[in-house]
Amino acid sequence: MSLCGNLLDNMGNFNSYVCDKYILDDNKFVRNRKLTQECIMKYVLWNRGRTTALEALYFMEEYWGVMDMDVSKQAISQRRMIIDPQAYIDINDDLIKAIYKRPEELKTFKGYYLTAIDGSIFDLPNYPTIREDFAIDENIDHTHHTATARVSTMVDVLNEFILSSSISNRKRGELKHALNHVDDVKSKINLRKTIIVCDRGYGSKELMLKIMKQHSHFVIRLKNSTFKEKRAKMTKNEQIIWIPLDETYIKTLKDKKLQKFAIKKEILRLRIINIQLPTGEIETLATNIYDESMTIEDFKEIYNKRWTIETNYDKLKNKLQTENFSSRRKIIIEQDFYSDIYVFNIATTVKHDVNQEIEEKRKNNNKYKYKDYQANFNIAIGIVKKELLNLLTTDIEKQQQTSMKIIKILQKHLIPIKEERKSTNREPVDYGHKFTDNNKRSF
Repeated sequence: MSLCGNLLDNMGNFNSYVCDKYILDDNKFVRNRKLTQECIMKYVLWNRGRTTALEALYFMEEYWGVMDMDVSKQAISQRRMIIDPQAYIDINDDLIKAIYKRPEELKTFKGYYLTAIDGSIFDLPNYPTIREDFAIDENIDHTHHTATARVSTMVDVLNEFILSSSISNRKRGELKHALNHVDDVKSKINLRKTIIVCDRGYGSKELMLKIMKQHSHFVIRLKNSTFKEKRAKMTKNEQIIWIPLDETYIKTLKDKKLQKFAIKKEILRLRIINIQLPTGEIETLATNIYDESMTIEDFKEIYNKRWTIETNYDKLKNKLQTENFSSRRKIIIEQDFYSDIYVFNIATTVKHDVNQEIEEKRKNNNKYKYKDYQANFNIAIGIVKKELLNLLTTDIEKQQQTSMKIIKILQKHLIPIKEERKSTNREPVDYGHKFTDNNKRSF
């Protein structure tokens, strides 16, 4: 069995999202015109990052079979302004739900999905309309500082899927995004069998309570100042501490249901684990997993695996080139962003199935020459973009032929599996020339 079957079902059902629900102005789409709702919604996913004029020409040739010179970039932009970005969020959510109904196909750590939450800063087109739409302070010197947005994601670090994502003004803090991610994924995956891993910026009692309320689990690295007094009294590298939830703190919680949960708990019980890094620095993790079969080494491995979320941001920025937004308006930037998340998960699904086939061959033949290799994600993105319209079709035969073609190509373009990153620190790297030989565009 494979996940591509779920993917093809999802993409073949694309036209169910081509409906009035996702039109922001019912009067602006006219039937039987070239720029129909379906056409525009597929155009957003197909977008390759060229100028709007060229994109329109090439897309019309592929979509309608003719390079129509009468379709202007202004017409494309006007039609896009009335498409709700929620359409791409919903179709991606439905894909994730379908995939996680197949737990036997997915990797876990001791029976748990390993997920991570983290944020990143994305560059925006530095124009007055963008600065206004994203509420960027006007007192910033925009001749020297570009407009930026805060992006946050929740990622399955073993299977690499982006489970939840958001883009907002930078003033919206990472913690608020994280709280929303926990709510967002509860209908998509089994949170009871999930460990959520976070870095030092997320050592919040509110987030811990939110995760515990969902009967889920967390591993969060703490700042030196977090629960400092309680940790100072520890006599071992692994110990349970109790954090009181007093009335003053509980009143600060805006979520009334979370308030009731905190009142009922009264005390936050945490398992604190101190890990000495090769540098001599002490890394402190807090978790609500009390099972003693989970060792210090297990928690060290769990936390180190969060690095996948960093590599996913690299893929979004450098493989899909998500920051190469196609407009100066917020609604189109949101379309670009959420459609790229969907394309990312499409490519990840295909890559998953190719890797699964490689793994099966490795099990059956120890001398299999590709045992230390995996599918090339960059190639996957490029082929998915090229074949997108053949996948977004109700023609099942065409879909299956396209899927098989993509898989066969990926099987011939494998890359070595890199060793897991040992350090958890983000060290600045001077990459030199912007256009490197090993970081070419895939589309």
